[in-house]
Amino acid sequence: MPRKKNTSPNNAYPGRIRIVAGIWRNRFLKVANLENLRPTSERIRETLFNWLAPDMENARCLDLFAGTGSLGFEALSRGASSVTFVEKSKIASKLLQDAAKLLEAENINIFNQEAQVFLKPKADQRYSLVFLDPPFGDKLLSDIIAFLHHGNWLSVGAKIYVELEINQDFPVLPEGWVVTHKKNIGKVCFALLKVI
Repeated sequence: MPRKKNTSPNNAYPGRIRIVAGIWRNRFLKVANLENLRPTSERIRETLFNWLAPDMENARCLDLFAGTGSLGFEALSRGASSVTFVEKSKIASKLLQDAAKLLEAENINIFNQEAQVFLKPKADQRYSLVFLDPPFGDKLLSDIIAFLHHGNWLSVGAKIYVELEINQDFPVLPEGWVVTHKKNIGKVCFALLKVI
């Protein structure tokens, strides 16, 4: 008798993604089966963190649209001092909490809310590194960048990573922001910005 495919809620975490380097090298994060959840690929993360290598030690990171947490946990693995994760999905937020416990990660805050809601009040702390990888269809990057800029969220010299679909318009940047690195891989455009 053939087996039925398991479609129960217990199969809600069908994938996993590897941390590339650092203290948690080759450890895995679960990937929830959620629409529009698209973890940043290993190849892109390797390129990004090569760009960021001089800035990782003691970086204070904000991972908006955190999803699996692959960017924030990679940063912690490579020497960042703290990461604040913001993720609107309850399922994905629970997996972030589970991953933090499994890795025995310290200096982590996890907020289960939309990025725009998190950024509405003025900042009570500033970040030196921000990851912006929203779902491709949402087209939120320009608005989120404006929130970061006007809300006093960024330290002097802060770096901001953006990831978008290759055919999307590049986000509008505030005065004093520059693109330091930019690359296309497959259907993805990704770039590193700096506040000067």
